[in-house]
Amino acid sequence: MAKLVSKVYGDALFSIAIEENKLDTIWEEIRTIREVVQDNPDFLAVICHPEMEQEKKLSVLDDIFKGKMSDDTMGFLNVLIRKGRFGEILSILDYFDEQAKAYKKIGVVKVSTPMALDDAQREQVETKLLEVTEYESLEVEYEIDESLLGGIVIRIGDRVLDNSIRSKMELMSRQLYKVKLS
Repeated sequence: MAKLVSKVYGDALFSIAIEENKLDTIWEEIRTIREVVQDNPDFLAVICHPEMEQEKKLSVLDDIFKGKMSDDTMGFLNVLIRKGRFGEILSILDYFDEQAKAYKKIGVVKVSTPMALDDAQREQVETKLLEVTEYESLEVEYEIDESLLGGIVIRIGDRVLDNSIRSKMELMSRQLYKVKLS
């Protein structure tokens, strides 16, 4: 259910952003809202409290965001309050963020290696990824995983390229178990 709510409201906001040609502006505002909600855990609890009247919730949102957000974003926040969906705000914002990145062709990549890569190696990895994918830019998170022993593991969305020594050894081990000695 939460996934459906995220999609419905996230798609609505994304459609407005594209139609109004305000994707960058609304995307930046979305980041600000996420920051406020994540940095102030009590904020979400207060806004979503069932005993707080809807008009008071709208007033709190106006006090915090009015003048800092576009009318489109303020209208979106008001709809979430009126429909009782403000508790889903983070998942909705995450969905919007994913849609915006897909639209702008920004790839989210996680690169795991057994040791830290220097700047030249990172640039080489990123250049190669841009060559072999449809992305125009990348957000890359580098992680050190000593259990890989050597090589590299790259995750882009739900795709995984595992060229690590660990995975090659596991494959070799499975193949050896299949060998029948007479």
